[in-house]
Amino acid sequence: MSFDGIVLYGIIHELQQSLLDGRISRIYQPSKNELVLFIIHNRREHKLIVSADSINCRIHLSDTVNQNPSSPPMFCMLLRKHLLGGKIISILQKGLERIVEIAITNTDEFMQPKDYKLIVEIMGKHSNIILTDFQNTIIDSVKRIGLELNRYREILPGKTYSDPPLDEKINLLSVDDDCIISMLKEASASQFTTTLSRWIIDNFAGFSGVSAQELALRARLDHRIPICQLNNRQIEQIAKVFSNLREDLLQCHFLPRVYCNINTKEPVDFWLFPMEKYNQKEYKSSNSVNEAADFFYSKKEEFVAVKTLRQSLKAEVLKHEKKLRQKLQYLKERIDNTSDLNKYKLWGELLSANLYRIKAGQSQVKLPNFYNLNEEVTIPLNEKLSPSHNAQLYFKMYKKLQATKKYVEARIKDTLMEMEYLESTLVNIEHSRSIQDLTEIQQELELQKYIKTNVPKGKMESKKELSKPLRFKSSDGNVIYVGKNNRQNDMLTFKKSKPDDIWLHAKNTPGSHVIVETQGHAASDTTLTEAAILAAYFSKGRNSSNVPVDYTLVRHVKKPSGAKPGFVIYFNQKTLYVTPDEKTVDKLSF
Repeated sequence: MSFDGIVLYGIIHELQQSLLDGRISRIYQPSKNELVLFIIHNRREHKLIVSADSINCRIHLSDTVNQNPSSPPMFCMLLRKHLLGGKIISILQKGLERIVEIAITNTDEFMQPKDYKLIVEIMGKHSNIILTDFQNTIIDSVKRIGLELNRYREILPGKTYSDPPLDEKINLLSVDDDCIISMLKEASASQFTTTLSRWIIDNFAGFSGVSAQELALRARLDHRIPICQLNNRQIEQIAKVFSNLREDLLQCHFLPRVYCNINTKEPVDFWLFPMEKYNQKEYKSSNSVNEAADFFYSKKEEFVAVKTLRQSLKAEVLKHEKKLRQKLQYLKERIDNTSDLNKYKLWGELLSANLYRIKAGQSQVKLPNFYNLNEEVTIPLNEKLSPSHNAQLYFKMYKKLQATKKYVEARIKDTLMEMEYLESTLVNIEHSRSIQDLTEIQQELELQKYIKTNVPKGKMESKKELSKPLRFKSSDGNVIYVGKNNRQNDMLTFKKSKPDDIWLHAKNTPGSHVIVETQGHAASDTTLTEAAILAAYFSKGRNSSNVPVDYTLVRHVKKPSGAKPGFVIYFNQKTLYVTPDEKTVDKLSF
């Protein structure tokens, strides 16, 4: 990510225009290392996010703010005591380093003027937010650092604040072209094998690895070229790129862009200017640097939240699937133990038919099998029981095993249906792309008691209404709906569709219910094929070819009593074979 000193320069320039002379009206601390300052300027409220998170450390204006905890942390309460109602008098960046100083004037408890500085150090895992007075005495910080953690300086209440240790680097904004050319020539004449991008990072403040590589690309050079191998033409190319960047920064000619993965739409990076490094990526242009930063981090957090919840739900479902597989194995073993039931029935029948031929006290008897006249059957006997009692004993064993088999077969059927339900839930989880979609699946699993919940039973049913299903339009103008989870599949098939609409589902595999609105007219072959492609795409067979898809009228789809969400039976169906195609799916979206 490129939240480097150059990006910070653009953000600070915009903050100075938006926040100077504004007053702090509210302060929140949504998480351990993140603050939100609400600042009123020209009758408009701005939300300033200040984060000392080790991964997403940053400062920028935002339109979205995480939920505020009911009980504010101690540092938040301290800031409220000193800064609420305070006026922002300056926002400064230390050169092009990632250090910001926000000066605030306020009054103390005796209504006497008092000035403060909120210092934001954006330095990865060493990031911090520090409140000092104007004599640089530390009042407190979001991270307290003692000598046992940092021998160079202490960040503790009462200590004097000093800048973090920084390498002596050049501020690009304060040097001219001749100086840059001189530095490059001196470096190229040396024997150092340092790469070009590494040399830029080591000598110029404000550059990250990505932005240093970008400068090399703009100079049409490989960023890995050793600095000692540069010739005069290449030196001039690099110097020109530096000069152009300096002028764009000084003139504030920012063209911020956020680059996203073409397939997943996940934000990859952003910068003040278009980046040749990402010329194959999809991008979003923004009107301001703060807007680009807010979009990037909010979307990034959303993707992380989706990924985390998806993994959590998958783990829960897989855990239950594992238990069901173990249960199925046990039930199959019990079925195997009933394999002798027909033998016991035969023995009982043969003994009952031949009582006159059996003498009391025999340990076994050999009798002809009247189901197969060429075979004789040897039957063990209990010597202490009469022949009649021996026959009744075998009939009793037969009936017991028969009842066991019937009971176990029913449990196997239920277990297989439950495994089918969980497998369809896994497909829904995998295809979900938003927190709302995953939350609905989580609620479904809670209702089915696969996940424990603290919500009272009576209130679970009254949870907010399901989101709308996915909506597409065929080439012939028919509206096509696709369910996003099992509960939505039921709602779509049995409550939102009409009897003459067409229902589709990937055959013998978990997937979404698909409904084609027909308005009482016959659907064309093109519409049926496109709807079948959607049914195959939103199924477990997404990455397969020639996926069979069944279709029938909605009136021919029924839900068995007591069945899990999404489970149906259907008849009078026909089958189409299609290959899922993402381009077709995108074309049908509207």
